[in-house]
Order: sequence, then C-alpha cells, then structure tokens
Amino acid sequence: MVAAAALLLGVANGGGATVHGSRIAFGLDYGDLSSIYTVRPNGTGLRRLTSPPTRQELGGDSGPVWSPNGRRIVFERDLTYWGEDRFRLTSVSAGGGLSRDLTHGPFDAMPTYSPHGLRIAFVRAAGEAVSLYTIDRQGHHATELLSDGLDVTPAWSPDGKTIAFSRLADQSLPIDQATLYLANANGTDVRPLGALPVRGVSPAWSPDGHRIAFVSFTDHNGSACQADTCPPNGEIYVVGADGTGLTRLTATKADDEHPTWAPDGSRIAFASGFQLRSQGHLPWLVSVPAGGGAPKRIGRFSGVLDPSWSPAGVR
Repeated sequence: MVAAAALLLGVANGGGATVHGSRIAFGLDYGDLSSIYTVRPNGTGLRRLTSPPTRQELGGDSGPVWSPNGRRIVFERDLTYWGEDRFRLTSVSAGGGLSRDLTHGPFDAMPTYSPHGLRIAFVRAAGEAVSLYTIDRQGHHATELLSDGLDVTPAWSPDGKTIAFSRLADQSLPIDQATLYLANANGTDVRPLGALPVRGVSPAWSPDGHRIAFVSFTDHNGSACQADTCPPNGEIYVVGADGTGLTRLTATKADDEHPTWAPDGSRIAFASGFQLRSQGHLPWLVSVPAGGGAPKRIGRFSGVLDPSWSPAGVR
C-alpha cells in the first residue's frame, strides 16, 4: 500500500514537550523486522510493547492505533510466509505483554478505532478487491463497509458519525491521484471531501473534528529513487473537514508520512526520513505545530513507522 518512510526536518529533541500525560505509539524498524514501541512526546521513556513471533526476521508490527480509553493498542502484524506479506490485526495492552490476534488475514491492515471503542474499521484485501471492513473489539462480526474502489487508510471521526478514507479509482493510477473521501459510519453517503478533489492519503482528524491532517504526493518534492516508477515523497497538509482551508505544513525532500494529532490539538506528529541511509537518514519521529512552524525531532531513534498519539491521560 502506501510506503511508510519519512525525513528529518528539525534536529532538536523535545517536539511536543508541552503535551503532558500522553504517549506516541509507532513501529520501529530494525533491519527488516519492526516492533511496536511507545514514547513520551518529549522523547523520554521509550518502551517496547511487542516482539513479533517470526524466525525469518522479516515483516513485523506496525500501524498502531490506541483504544479510546488508552488501555490497548491494535496494530497490523505482518508474518511473512516464503517472502509473501500476510497481515492480520493484533491487540496488545498499552503497557506491553501478550498479544492477541483479532483477524487472520491474509491481508488485514490499517486499523482505526471508533470513538466509543466498540468497533474497529480496517482495510481487507482479497485478490483484486480492496475494501473497508469493521469488526468489534474482540475481532468478531466482520462486516463489509465499502467495496466501491481501492479504499485505504480509514480514520474514524471524533463524533463517531463519519469515516474519512482515501480512494484510488484504479490500481493502475499513480499514488498522487488518490483522493480523500468521507462516508457515514455505516458506509452510506459516500462523498468527496470538499467541492474540489483533495488528493492524499492517511487522513487524521483533529480532536475537535474540525480539521483533517493528511499526506499529499502532489508536490513531487523528492522520491525514493530516480526511476520513473518510484512514487514521490509525501508532504503533510491540513484541510478543514469541509474541504476548505488547505494548508501545507512540510516542504522538504524527505518522505513525510502518517500524521497524528496531539490530544489537545496543538501539534501533529509524523514519520519523516528517507528509505535508504545513503539518501539522508532513516525515518525519525517528528512533530510540528498544528498551525505551521518549525518541526522538531522526538527522541534519537530511527526507522519510525506509522506514529499514533494516545488519548490524554496515558503515561
């Protein structure tokens, strides 16, 4: 799906240090295997939550999302089988410990919790079909939500009424043609986000539901390689929930991916870096003021995937 690599920006530690009582979950890639970690917004208290049960040292855990009460984290677990990715949704306590599979794949990914915590929306791929599904928090009662296109990166609104997602009309189209859509939480009333197309992926609602951060590839500001087939690097944008007020927050050659809002709405964290060390550095965890400003690096680790800011009150 969408590559989760990113660049630097600011090199100072302490991004989001004013956001107390929260943590940021993310995948951390060592070599070819990733695990779920959390850290405080000031870069301290790094905590490992998962150890993928694989002997191949490939794939691993990524794409974490917090339950609304902050007690559990659901993520995608990729246990490769003879070189083929096999994603399932898995759940673990926010403090770490034994994990529990919620689905069995072969390709279930990109989870998002409903604000009441009772259901989880996600992407299910089966053959050529890529659809949005929901399950309950125990992993039962899988229900198809949308199957009208190549629909990915769902995000449940804070009021529980709407799901934002990205749709690519045809798999042959480049990623910069992916467009943001909205649908009612039951899958009805599918409509574009705004009167004009908003191109991008990985929508993330602000805590008040008034704005959506997302990744745009339309600037073509850098690429993972020199070949024409390589996708462009992403930039972080914010737009109003009605599709107005489009604002660009990052402008570097790095790949900026997977925005997530602080619980007070003051900052947006994301992964930022390069696919190869020879291009600059592997992805860092970075945050930027939600209204724009200088980005700051969080912590001193590299290889960050899919950050997700916790609700308030998580320590």
